[in-house]
Amino acid sequence: MTVSELATSFDPLGEHYDDPYSFYAEARRDEPVFYSPRLDAWVVTRFADIDAVIKDPAVFSSVNSLRPIRSPYPATIAVLMNGYPQTPDHVTSDGEAHRRMRVPYSKYLTTPGRVKAREVAIRKRAEDLIDSFAGDGTTDLVERYAGPLPAETAAELFGFAPEDVPLADAGSRSMFSLGSVDLDEAEEEQVAHTVLAFQKLLSGYARDRHAEPADDLVSAVVTALVPGQEPLTFEQESELVGTFASTFGAAHITTADGIGSALWLLLSDREQWELLCRQPELVPYAVEEALRFEPPIPGMFRRTTQPVTVAGVDLPEGADVLLAFASANRDEERFPDADRFDVTRKPSRHFAFGAGVHTCVGAAMARLQMRIALQALTERLPGARMEADQHVDVRKSINIRGPLGLRASW
Repeated sequence: MTVSELATSFDPLGEHYDDPYSFYAEARRDEPVFYSPRLDAWVVTRFADIDAVIKDPAVFSSVNSLRPIRSPYPATIAVLMNGYPQTPDHVTSDGEAHRRMRVPYSKYLTTPGRVKAREVAIRKRAEDLIDSFAGDGTTDLVERYAGPLPAETAAELFGFAPEDVPLADAGSRSMFSLGSVDLDEAEEEQVAHTVLAFQKLLSGYARDRHAEPADDLVSAVVTALVPGQEPLTFEQESELVGTFASTFGAAHITTADGIGSALWLLLSDREQWELLCRQPELVPYAVEEALRFEPPIPGMFRRTTQPVTVAGVDLPEGADVLLAFASANRDEERFPDADRFDVTRKPSRHFAFGAGVHTCVGAAMARLQMRIALQALTERLPGARMEADQHVDVRKSINIRGPLGLRASW
C-alpha cells in the first residue's frame, strides 16, 4: 500500500494534538479518506462521507468504537486481571446485543419529564458551585465548575452516594485514559489500580440494586438486564460493571469537556462573551455552536464487515475506520464559514453526539447542563475574563477532547 505524505504525518496525539483542524482542512481538500500508519486505521474526514458510514451499521460495525491506540504495559494487564474482564456495552456492540443494552438507558432517560425535572436541581448545583468561588476573584473554571457540575449530576442520576462521587469521577477518567492516552508505565499502572477500585464500587451498587431496586438509573438497568431474584453471577456482574463504567464516564466527562470548551471559546472572544451576556436567548445557539466547533468526542472508530468503498477509496473487510467528527463539524461544504465560532449561527445537525442507532442516549441531559452552566455563569459573573498569557492544555486522548484547565478572573 502506498501511503501519502499527508497520511503519514497524521499524529492526533502529537503534532496535531493542540490544533487538528488545519490538518483536517487539508485532508478534506486533498485526501478525504486516507490510511493512517500511526493509528493502523482509515480516517474519514468529510461530513457527507461520515454520515453515510455511521448510518450503515451492518457494514460498519461498532465493536471497536473505543479501540485503544496501543497495547497496555504488562504491569497494567497484571493489575486489571484482578478485576472484571472487559465486556461489550451498548457503545461497542451491534444488532440485538446493542439494542438489549441500550434500551434501559434510552427508556429511563426519555421518560416524559425526567430530564426536565432535573433542571431545578442542576441550576441549584451550578449556583452553589459559583458561590464557592465567586468571592475569590479568580478560579480554574474547569476544576471548580465545568468538571464538578456534570460529575455530581451524573452521580445523582445513577444513584451514587455523594461520598462516592470522587472515586466514580477518578475511576471513569482513568478507565477512558487506558489505551487512548500516552502514559508511562508507572502512571498507567496507577491508573489501572484506580480502575479496579471503580469496578469494585460499581459491582457493589449492582448487587445492592439487584437485591433492592431504587428510583435511579442503576436500578433501571439492573432490573432490565438481569430480572429475577437469583444472585448475580460473575458474568452478569461483569456486564453490569462494564456498562455502568463506560456510560457514567461518557455521561460526565464529555459534558464537562463540552462546558469547558464552550467557556474557553467564549472567554477567548470578548465580543461573543459580551453578546451572550446581553442576549441570554442565544445560549441554546451557543451550546450547539460550541459542540460543533470543539466536539467533546472528536472521533470514534468503526470496523468494516465486508469490502466497501468510501468516497472512491476501497477498504478491505476487517479494516478499522476512524470517523473524524471534529473534521466533519468544520466541513466547509456543510457549514458556511466553518472555522468561525459564532453564537448567532443557526443550529444545524452536527456529530457531537454521533448519529444513527448509536446517537448518544444522554444528549438531552448534556445539552441541559451546558445550557444551565452558561446561563448561570453569564448572569453571575459577566465580567469574567481569561487570565492573560495562558496556555490551555487540551486532554490528550484520541476519544475525548476538552480543556484540562481554564484560569479566569473577574
